Formats: sequence, structure tokens, C-alpha cells
Amino acid sequence: MTARAATLTLLVFFAATIGLFSLFTPRLMTASNVENLMSGFSFVAILAIGQSFPILLRGVDLSIGAIVALAGMAAFDLALIYHVPGWLIIPAALVVATLAGALNGVLIVFLRLQPFIATLATLGAYRGLVFTISGRQLVPGLSTTPIRDPWITGLETYFDLGNALSLPNGVRLPQFPLAFFVMIGLLIVFQTLLARTKVGRDLYTVGGNSEAARLAGITIGRVTIAAYAISGFCAGVAALLLVAKLTTSTEALGAGMELTAIAAAVIGGVSLAGGTGSVIGPAIGAFVLGAVLIGLTVLGVSQFVQQILTGVILLAAISYDRLLGPRRRTRLAASSARQA
Repeated sequence: MTARAATLTLLVFFAATIGLFSLFTPRLMTASNVENLMSGFSFVAILAIGQSFPILLRGVDLSIGAIVALAGMAAFDLALIYHVPGWLIIPAALVVATLAGALNGVLIVFLRLQPFIATLATLGAYRGLVFTISGRQLVPGLSTTPIRDPWITGLETYFDLGNALSLPNGVRLPQFPLAFFVMIGLLIVFQTLLARTKVGRDLYTVGGNSEAARLAGITIGRVTIAAYAISGFCAGVAALLLVAKLTTSTEALGAGMELTAIAAAVIGGVSLAGGTGSVIGPAIGAFVLGAVLIGLTVLGVSQFVQQILTGVILLAAISYDRLLGPRRRTRLAASSARQA
């Protein structure tokens, strides 16, 4: 199955999911629920886009949730303790997150650690660092103080495209959050990076066959560090969007998001065997998960059952990826032979 065919299949599955839930509750696709889907899962899609890069290299980044918390707390401290203007906080938080992601790559490359072990260790280390620098702990009075910097709060802007249309009374189109457009922008940038640049070709080559990539003169260490840095950068973007939404940051920000991002990436067709996938699929996969969870919420299913079903969906996606793994490797080998 080509990447385009896989994307179309995923879109059909997304539409079928919405259609199935709509049979049981006509309230699913209201304007407010569509807004909740875009607002609540655009940052999940951004995390899934970032998670795709380590997975393309047969790795994984378990620390992205902790990096979200680290970048969020850095923004919190800079805004409320040091009173740094928002136009400096945004790049500073992104630098913190990108460096945290790059450190994962450095540990994997230079200490020769397995990605699972390296990022599991940094997950704990970054969470501990979040508590260490927590402005909510250092200055308890700030725990109830919102961030009011317009550069930060402006990230929670909504665009009412329905104003440009003459709609009948009582008809309302969903408003589009800025987070959704940020996600679309990142999707275009990183898909172009993968599909049109040497960096993208190197990522696919290293993920498909690292030994062949080494013999071809590709610097595997540099590619690996870049992949984890991109994952960290996306976690930083998600952190800023969450901080804008909450007008604060907590020590638990981002907890558990790594599993949701992995699930979205695998559902989106990024193979755990490496070398196969794009960033379009993971973004759609995030909204598939979102549609399922919102549908279950509208049906009155408890949050605990939703967590169980999320785990079941992840298990099914991984099992499906395992079944397709040999066929994908055969196609990669045939493609490499033709190019040779």
C-alpha cells in the first residue's frame, strides 16, 4: 500500500468512526464538539508528528510528556517570576524543549543506549527537574496566578470563519483554534522535510537499514540527534499551546501524553520496524483517537473505560504493524534494489 493510499484509508476510517458514533448520538458533530476536537487534539497531533521521527529510526521517545512539562514550567517561571516578555518566552521554551530532545539523541548515540532505556531515564530526570524549577513550589502564591502576557494567551485565539457567511438563525459553524493552524503549519513543514529533502531521505534510509546507511556515508549519529531534537521541538510547541489554554503550568502537565502520541503515530502508519511512514498519518491518527474519546464521552462512558480502550487501540495498532512488518521490509528491499 502506497503512502497516499494509506492516508486515504485512514481518512475513510476517520469518517467511518464519526459516522458510527453519530448513529448512536446525533449530538456528536455539534459545533462545540468539533471545536473541542480541534482544540483538544491539535496538540496531540503535534506530539504525534514529533514522535514519528524517532519511530522512523526504530526508536521511541518516552520523555515527550516530561519535556512538555519542562517547557511549560520554563514558560511559567519566565513569565511570573522573572517577568520576561512573551516574545522572548516563546523561543526560550522552544529552545529548552529542543535541547531536551537533542539530549535524548546524544545519550542514544554516544552512550549507545537503547532508545527505550534512554528516554525512560530522561522521563524521570526531566520530571524531577520540573519539580526542582517549579515556580508553583518556589513561590506558592503563584499557584493561583494566571499568565496574562498577550503573546502567550494569544496562542489560545479562535477564528470565527462563519462570520464571512450568511447563515440562517440558529446555525453556527465551529470556530477554528490557532492551535489547529499551527498543527497544519508543522505538518506541511515536516512532511516537506521528509519527502523533499536529503534529511528526509537519510531518515528513511537509516530507519530502513542502518548498516546500509552507514556504508552509504550517512552520519547516523547526526540523523538520530536531529530526529530526537525535532521530537523535543514539537513537545515545546504543544507545551506553549497548553500553557496558553490553561494560563498556567503544573508539574503534571503532559503526563501520559507519550502513550497517546505513540498510539496516534502507529495508527497513522509509522512502522515500529522503522523506515516507513509520514507525518500526515500520525496527525490524522490523533484526530481518530480524539473522535473516539469524544464520542465515548458524549455516550456517557467513564474516563477509566476510555483509558482502557485507548490501550486496546494502541495494542491493536501495534499488532497490525507487526503483521505488516515483513511485507514492508520486502518492499523496502525491492525498492533499494531497483535504485541500486
